[in-house]
Amino acid sequence: MEEPSEIYDDYKDPRGVGVTLRVKDKKLHTRDGNFSFVYRAKISQIFEDGSEQQPSQLVALKRTIVPRVRDFRELHILRCLSVSHPHPNIVKLMYYRRRKYSSDATYSLVFEFVPATLAQLRTEYHKNKNVLDIKLCIWQLFAGLDHLRKLHIIHRDIKPANLLVNSTTGRLTIADFGSAIYLAPYADRFQGTYAVTRFYRPPEFILGAARYNCMSDIWSGGCIFAELYLGEALFQGNDAFGQLQLIYTKLGTPSIDDLKDMHVRERDFIPALVSQAVYPFRELFL
Repeated sequence: MEEPSEIYDDYKDPRGVGVTLRVKDKKLHTRDGNFSFVYRAKISQIFEDGSEQQPSQLVALKRTIVPRVRDFRELHILRCLSVSHPHPNIVKLMYYRRRKYSSDATYSLVFEFVPATLAQLRTEYHKNKNVLDIKLCIWQLFAGLDHLRKLHIIHRDIKPANLLVNSTTGRLTIADFGSAIYLAPYADRFQGTYAVTRFYRPPEFILGAARYNCMSDIWSGGCIFAELYLGEALFQGNDAFGQLQLIYTKLGTPSIDDLKDMHVRERDFIPALVSQAVYPFRELFL
C-alpha cells in the first residue's frame, strides 16, 4: 500500500515524499471537544509547474491540537492501518501534516469524506427494522474490531457517531482513533484512563478496572447492535452510578467472582447498588 503523503506549504521537502495541496470550500463539519475539528473541504494537488490537479476531491479534514510536543499516537496508528495493515471497514488516511510549536503541535489529517454516521442513520435502521441491513452493519463493525484485535489496538471510543456509513454502498468504516492505544503484544492489561463514552462503557471500567483488553470494544459493539433494534441506546445512565444500575437491571448484579475477574478498584461502590436478578435476554428487545 502507498504511504500517506505529508502535506507541505512549498517544495522544501527533505524526504521527497510530500505533496502540496490547495484546500478550498472548507466548512466546519463536526467538533470534538476543544482540541479537534473536522471540516468538509475540497483538495487538489499543486504541481511544481504551478498547475492544479483537476477535478478537486471532496475530503474530511481533521485538525487536532496536541498539548505539549510529543508523538501523536493517532497518526502512528492511522499510518499502520492505512499502509501495512489496511482493512475495508477501517478509515484510511490519505494525507497528513504536522506543525510543531514551542509547547504544542497541530496535526491535519485528510480522509475520504463520508457524510453520514451510524448515529444519524440509527432512526432509519430502527424504523425499517430490516434484519439483513442491521446484520450487515454489525458484521462490518465486528470485522473491523477483529482486525484491530489482531494488531493489538484498542479503539476505546466505539459509538455510533464514530462509525461512518456510505448510504450508497452500505459500507461501514470505523473512524476517529483519537482515543486508540496499542496494547503490548501478549499482554492482557493497560494502565491508564479509560475513554469510552458512558452509554457504551463496560461496567468494569466504570468501576475503575486496571486491566483490560480488546474485549472492551466488543461490549461497545454489542450496545450498538441493541441500539439499532431499539432505536435508542440500551443503557442511558445520567452518571456512573446510574449507568451501572441500568446495566445490572438488564444483566444482573455481578458476583464476587465476576468482580475478581474485572480487576476493579472501586469495590466500595458495589454495596450501594440494588441487587438485581438476571433479566431474560430474549425480552431485552421486546
